[in-house]
Amino acid sequence: MMNTVVQSGLVLSVALCGALCEQLYPTERYAKLPRIYEYDDFYTCRRRYTNFVYCVSVSTLQDDTTNEVWRNISQLQSNRRNFPHDRLERGLCLSDHYVGVTLDHKTPTLIATYLHHQIYDRYGLQSHTTTEACWTRSSFEQQRSFGEYVFACLSIILLLTTLWASWIDFNVGSKHFFVGAFSIRRNMQQLWKAPKPNALPFLDGLRALGTLTILVVHSQLPMIRMPVWNTEDLEAQANHVIFPLVNSGNTHMIQFFFTLGGMVFGISCLRHFERFPSFRFTYFIDKLLRRLVRLLPAYVLIIIYQATWYKRIKRGPLEYKFNDYCLENWWSNLLFLNNYIHTTKPCLQFSWYLGADLQLFLIGSVLLLLVWKWPFIKGWLMHVMIAVAFFVPGYVIYTESTEATMTFDMRHALAELRTYDHFLKYYLPTHTNISGYFFGIIAALFYTIVVSTRAPGQVLPMLQKWFNVSLVALFGLNVFTTLLPFVNIDKQHSLFHATYGSLLKCSWGCSYSLLFLVLALKGKSRVLDALSHSLLQSFAKISYCVYIVQYTIIYGLYTNFPIPLTYGGFNLLILTSAAILLTLICALLLYLAVEAPLVQVGNQCVTSLLGEYSTAAKDIENKHSKQQ
Repeated sequence: MMNTVVQSGLVLSVALCGALCEQLYPTERYAKLPRIYEYDDFYTCRRRYTNFVYCVSVSTLQDDTTNEVWRNISQLQSNRRNFPHDRLERGLCLSDHYVGVTLDHKTPTLIATYLHHQIYDRYGLQSHTTTEACWTRSSFEQQRSFGEYVFACLSIILLLTTLWASWIDFNVGSKHFFVGAFSIRRNMQQLWKAPKPNALPFLDGLRALGTLTILVVHSQLPMIRMPVWNTEDLEAQANHVIFPLVNSGNTHMIQFFFTLGGMVFGISCLRHFERFPSFRFTYFIDKLLRRLVRLLPAYVLIIIYQATWYKRIKRGPLEYKFNDYCLENWWSNLLFLNNYIHTTKPCLQFSWYLGADLQLFLIGSVLLLLVWKWPFIKGWLMHVMIAVAFFVPGYVIYTESTEATMTFDMRHALAELRTYDHFLKYYLPTHTNISGYFFGIIAALFYTIVVSTRAPGQVLPMLQKWFNVSLVALFGLNVFTTLLPFVNIDKQHSLFHATYGSLLKCSWGCSYSLLFLVLALKGKSRVLDALSHSLLQSFAKISYCVYIVQYTIIYGLYTNFPIPLTYGGFNLLILTSAAILLTLICALLLYLAVEAPLVQVGNQCVTSLLGEYSTAAKDIENKHSKQQ
């Protein structure tokens, strides 16, 4: 939680630093340069002309060292944190410039000629223009596809089933399982239900805060790709001295969820091992099936939406900027391989985490299976996991010759990192994120050992010291990112980059795991009471729906915002607030109509399928035995 709060503070600091950096990038310097973004108002063009034609084009300037404007452009874009000032985006309502113009094969040539003369007359520079996309009245009159009808039918069936079950439950009070599963009243009761007494509810509180932080960050990231008037303010923030530290926090925030997931899964399994010492492989089959039952229903519905209706929601001048490939690459998501396959053409880009998380779950299952089968290997296994956690990230950095950590490059940011080698080879793969998950499992093993020996009070002071040391290391390693751009060391098979990158990533997983352990063994405190509040517990239950629906909401919102806009605190606040509110509403609806009811139905099917080997059946049997 402490790291989350620190990161949030850093994000706010950077958001306020534009004015402080104005002296580095004075307005007069930008006044002499071509605007990167110039867009005619799309909605005015569409309303004004019955047969409108609107196109978005990108003009690439040709170098000319004798031209003063080009020399200024070259100097600015030599810094990779600045925009590529040699690429000018133009949104043109052709009906304003040419009477009776129609969209045909000559349109790109017409636009290229028009922009070529305009740019040369203003700045004396040659250019080459590519037309990205065009829209006419017919673009908005396309017939519904079969997939769109499928999604509409599924949504209507789920809605009517939920309303029918809720009406019966409210008026008749039926005890039928199907009615109870789809009843809004009962699912709302489950949503607000307090956690089990023997659980660690603060972990759900941390999950809720982490999800909210991710939602805020993801709600602001698309602003970088939006056409804005004042690009100099964005550049000033990207060049602020504290920005690499903020970027590091944003990059490694995902380790929070991997570490948390490893600890929660580890504790769940280890507690089961204590209750049922006899090894049964079916237990892990049961765990896997129940996880898929929870993940797939809502996930499939969102993927179908993305493959069908999403293209209608985002239709407009920003459509080409926010491409999604669910229609072609949906299968890699459903196989949970999308963090390795189609990474440059993703379906639901944020969902790479779900693939990595399931793969880590399978790896964790194998390790905990060994612990259940041979309990004496716990100590040896923890040492192996620590060694792997430090070795693998460094090995990948060394062999792939990538940066030690993700650095900010405006060209990569404008392409949603889909062209960034480090992002594709180091940030997305499961094996490079294994450290956080392993530290979470190690924390779970350590926790169960301490609790079983009934010595939390003796161990807690030592853990607090380790946690303080880890925070110092975490802070020092992340502060060094501000100096990293000035360290002139070739990254080609660099031991320095490999060592530093591995230590940096592991410092986050290690710090999170120690924080979780300290809180778990601390006993009662105001922090634990706050994290265990019913509001955070309820938010944690819908956090999965929040995560999978956010992409659709955020991108749909940004693509329908009037452009160009002015980058600033007010617009950022409006967009972020709208994205959070709409995401929470849609996530709650998705939870009540899809996740909650179908998880109950799915779990019942798993119980019937596995019979006496089911986790649920064993827990019920254990509960009855205790009562007797």
